[in-house]
Amino acid sequence: MARSLAIAAYLAGLGSPDRPRDPTEQPPRPEGTIIWARCSHPDQLMAVETLARKLAEDGDPLHIIATMLDWNPVYAKRALPEPMGKQNIQNFIAHWQPAMCVWMKGDLDPILLTEMRAAGIVAMLVDATAEGLDDIAGTWVPGAMRSLLSQFEAVLALDQHAAAGLIRAGTPEDTVLVTGPMEDAAPTLPCDETDRSEVAAAIGTRPVWLAAAAQLDESDHLAKAHQFASRRAHRLLLIIVPRHPVMAIPMADNMRRHGFNVAMQSKQPNPSDITQVYIADTEDELGLWYRIAPITYLGGTLDGGGCRDPFEAAALGSAVLYGPQVSPFQRHAARLNAADASRLIRSAADLGPTVESLLATDKTAQLAHAAWDVTSRGATVTNRIAAFIQLRLEEMVQ
Repeated sequence: MARSLAIAAYLAGLGSPDRPRDPTEQPPRPEGTIIWARCSHPDQLMAVETLARKLAEDGDPLHIIATMLDWNPVYAKRALPEPMGKQNIQNFIAHWQPAMCVWMKGDLDPILLTEMRAAGIVAMLVDATAEGLDDIAGTWVPGAMRSLLSQFEAVLALDQHAAAGLIRAGTPEDTVLVTGPMEDAAPTLPCDETDRSEVAAAIGTRPVWLAAAAQLDESDHLAKAHQFASRRAHRLLLIIVPRHPVMAIPMADNMRRHGFNVAMQSKQPNPSDITQVYIADTEDELGLWYRIAPITYLGGTLDGGGCRDPFEAAALGSAVLYGPQVSPFQRHAARLNAADASRLIRSAADLGPTVESLLATDKTAQLAHAAWDVTSRGATVTNRIAAFIQLRLEEMVQ
């Protein structure tokens, strides 16, 4: 009872608990269990989407509904606005009926947490730190912060320092676990193993590099880079996956003008011994080519125009090269760069020498291993969160 009184006293000190905001019309609720992911920053959405994919692996009807504190219409397909004001919060909870909430870092909202508690929603705090707790709790209501923090059944702290601060602020020590950040990861692209085996057998021991989602206007860059790198490895094979299949024919024509023997997948299922440039002009097979090529250049990153997520290639063991134009995947590129797990190319002139330098298998393996470590690190935390959710849901239905 003391916990409830402390929260009530704190809410009274905030003034009116109803901070009205125009209620947002909610989409239809899907069948199954709803997990509410409360986000305070758009960067957290990708981590939430990674968690959703993990939970979907078991095939249970689980759905994650994300809300954002500072919502913008640009995120309309990925998140809903966070409900504001007591009545709007109650309406949101009544509509979605979430069984659990994953609270992603950020400010603790006493009004929101109080309504969640009243509705019996199990909550866990992820990427937790003690930063900003003093501003939320104040000092005049004894036990207010302890009450808020005690509402979380699990608190996953970023590091030991964060864990100590959370415990000092009143978090029950037995609920705190140091896990590091919940980081997002790209989905693992599929691959038909029979197709992979056939392509690998056709290529044999030839060195290979890949240009993924290549733009038509960068085909000259690719040709010059391939000419440069082929001086060291004359059997070097370049596989090009155009950003759009309609680019394949003009791209192949341009490569032939540069003197290369070119084959297109739609006409020749596998590259032959004399193929120097292989254009993969069928869709949705990047998972295959990332597994085949130990080196991947991300198309569109030298001159702009959009690119693929560098984590896609890195997670499948391909060393990643890219130019400075990596939007919208700047955070993923920064994480790879910080771990020396990728190569940033400043200009088109650097592409050939960089590919050539990575033809040494030990360098490629070192880069690929570091990249795999980066992409898999966040999965450990995500797996823990998914396991907690699944175990807790099982307990709730018993």
